[in-house]
Amino acid sequence: MPIGMGYFGPTIVATKDHPTVVKYRTELPTTHLFQGRVDQLHHDSPDMLPENLSVWNVVHHHGGFTPPQSDGLPLQWFTSEGVHGPDYATLDPRRAAPNEAIYGYTNHEHTSCMLWYHDHAIGITSLNVYAGLAGAYLIHDPADRRLGLPQDEFEVPLILADRTFQPDGSLAYTLDKEFGADTPVVNGKAYPFLEVQPRRYRLRILNASNTRTWRLRFNTGTKTLPFWLIGTDDGYRSPLQLESILIGSAERIDLIVDFSRVPMGTNVTLENFDAPVYFPNGNGAEIPEVMQFRVTERLSGADRTTPPRTLALPPVMRIRHTSETPRRQFVVYQRTADDPLQFNALPFMAPSADFIEVGSTEIWEYINPQPVAHPVHVHLVNFQVLERQPFDGPAFQKVYKQWVDNGSNPADKPEVADYFTGPPTPPDPDEEMARKDTVRAYQGMVTRIIHQFDVPGTIASIPHSGTELPATYIHHCHILEHECDDLMRPWTIVGHDGHHGHDSGGGGH
Repeated sequence: MPIGMGYFGPTIVATKDHPTVVKYRTELPTTHLFQGRVDQLHHDSPDMLPENLSVWNVVHHHGGFTPPQSDGLPLQWFTSEGVHGPDYATLDPRRAAPNEAIYGYTNHEHTSCMLWYHDHAIGITSLNVYAGLAGAYLIHDPADRRLGLPQDEFEVPLILADRTFQPDGSLAYTLDKEFGADTPVVNGKAYPFLEVQPRRYRLRILNASNTRTWRLRFNTGTKTLPFWLIGTDDGYRSPLQLESILIGSAERIDLIVDFSRVPMGTNVTLENFDAPVYFPNGNGAEIPEVMQFRVTERLSGADRTTPPRTLALPPVMRIRHTSETPRRQFVVYQRTADDPLQFNALPFMAPSADFIEVGSTEIWEYINPQPVAHPVHVHLVNFQVLERQPFDGPAFQKVYKQWVDNGSNPADKPEVADYFTGPPTPPDPDEEMARKDTVRAYQGMVTRIIHQFDVPGTIASIPHSGTELPATYIHHCHILEHECDDLMRPWTIVGHDGHHGHDSGGGGH
């Protein structure tokens, strides 16, 4: 798709199970758009950042079933001058200049879906994404034609973000001082509008904000216009009618909105409400209006799309588990308000401590005693949200801190079960039986997800494009300032012998 998203990157359109090879070339200047902030980062974290550099970048394929050498991991960065990070990787090095990297994407998804790509360079992701290094990545399945969904001009990708601007219109990075930016930006445009026909539209929405969680609804001026949710991060789900929906940073939603339900001439406003930054207890700038849909265009032809209630979408198969299914816990930890956020009190640069057998199924528990929700993204896999369970966050945080301060002896590790304040609760309706790669780990909750750890095989005719074991990926908070602060950890897939393997075969995503 040649049309770009304002200052975002172009939208890439791929076909399911047809691999894509992308050559990324960086021609960025050597002085950063937010150079003052980069200088401060070098002062605050000199051991974590590349020495004597102001601009470095790498592209992560968010949501993709991608081997680690093409994933765009934080230490795989490179620069316009050809300086490489310690884990820099490229396919076919003979065809990649020093300021380039070649990545192979399998596009092997269960169903068509909206992924995206964005910068993921160590320590600087928040600044680079804010400056515009991100874009949509749509995977289409030719079989979808039979579903009767809105398509072509009636299928509209919308990249939501919030930005702050200087009086002269230039971009200002204020997230080191403020909770959230103050202006809505959709597809790179502030307060845009779209003229639509009185018919059904498919809206593919990505929350590309650094920090902000949005709670969205469509307001006609007299009432709320209901819509249908037909998909989430990684593909279709059973149609669900809603009047509003919460979408955390990096999450995607696939909606059907019927503008024939309002009179011609109506302005339908996409509103944001009851979702402060940081969610749910922050006090950042409110953005009540996002964009307008103006029902002013005459029908170009009969709307022959399938009514959402009767859509026959590909089913989501439940990931089965038993009492024997391995569980892994990750505590969102911050020693004091001035210390970095971490998982399990470990910095990102500490060696991987989580080793997962290829092909296995695990339940991960995100234990969040903090007063804000953290949208957590897991690379490589998609998962299902199982449940959440409330616990006494302040009490658990106190004993967990004492345990860390006393040396983190595994024999004395506090059990979160001792602090439960109620029974498990089901996922939010939009998460129920949905394919996800980012989950909202709510405050005062243990959020449980389940996933299977398959790995991609070699892309035909491209040497070394498959997965070699052990293979290390990461998971992290997608509030990008938290990710850069240190709320990010590696994890490693190992062979059946627990140590190593070989270029592994396909396997489902």
